[in-house]
Amino acid sequence: MSAATGERVRERFDGATWLLAACFLPLVAFFAVVWVAPILYALWMSLFRDPVNQPTFVGLGNYVDLLTAPPFWGYLWNSVVYAVSTTVLSLLVGLGLALVVNQRVRGGAALRTMMIFPYLLPTLVVIFMWKFILDPNIGVLNQALVSAGLVEEPIAFFSTLEWAMPAVVVTSVWKFGSFSFFILLARLQAIDSDLYERARVEGATTWQAFRDITLPHLRSAILIILLVRGIWMFNKFDIIFLSTRGGPLQKTTTLPIRIYQLAFNEVNFGLATALAGIMFLLLAAAAAVYFRAFAPEEEVSG
Repeated sequence: MSAATGERVRERFDGATWLLAACFLPLVAFFAVVWVAPILYALWMSLFRDPVNQPTFVGLGNYVDLLTAPPFWGYLWNSVVYAVSTTVLSLLVGLGLALVVNQRVRGGAALRTMMIFPYLLPTLVVIFMWKFILDPNIGVLNQALVSAGLVEEPIAFFSTLEWAMPAVVVTSVWKFGSFSFFILLARLQAIDSDLYERARVEGATTWQAFRDITLPHLRSAILIILLVRGIWMFNKFDIIFLSTRGGPLQKTTTLPIRIYQLAFNEVNFGLATALAGIMFLLLAAAAAVYFRAFAPEEEVSG
């Protein structure tokens, strides 16, 4: 290496560059230890029939067993239904309430304060509360439905095939709807009010103003909510486990619940880690398609 080339290298890697590298290397090492290493180890375990007691290497055998078993597709469908319904409903509820509060209506400040409480409550408390509300014997909702003549007898919401999933979805939306609410409200309050004034002067209706001004400004926030909340709810475990344990008759058994059953009820860590690997690959593929189709980073930067 010539002296001129060495001088250019030294100029490029000056003190500031080495300082920046020194700051980032610990972060990269921490990221590798707490994120990359566990994922790789779990994927490695999924290649064994009994990775804990008597490891037997089966390659992709666990994955083949899972994907060829008919119940897998039912669990996947439950996961998709739960994730999509809770995400969309949380978005709609949060958007509706954010629009109301943003209009400076009377009681809006109180509503904004109250919206944070469901998010702060422990999940166990939320489950107890909704099990009381939906209880077939003393639940206030069942009493109201029977009194109004809408049903002839109380409904065991968490224990019937038709109502178990809707009951879990409603519970989840009640708890996590405030996530969308606060993000959308912050974005709404950042919209220039002069845009609405000009729209009114030009004769635009309320719907036209919402369609042409509000929605375009909310697009980036909505895309982020769909990604983050969708992934979160697809991986959600505690609400379903505490309310239905995946029943009745596997009607609310999602992939996370099935992983728990395989690992701790059936003591089959090979299939459990393989199913976790399938979930990881599904979410990675969905995220790749999402970023390819919507490019949310351009929305935020724009």
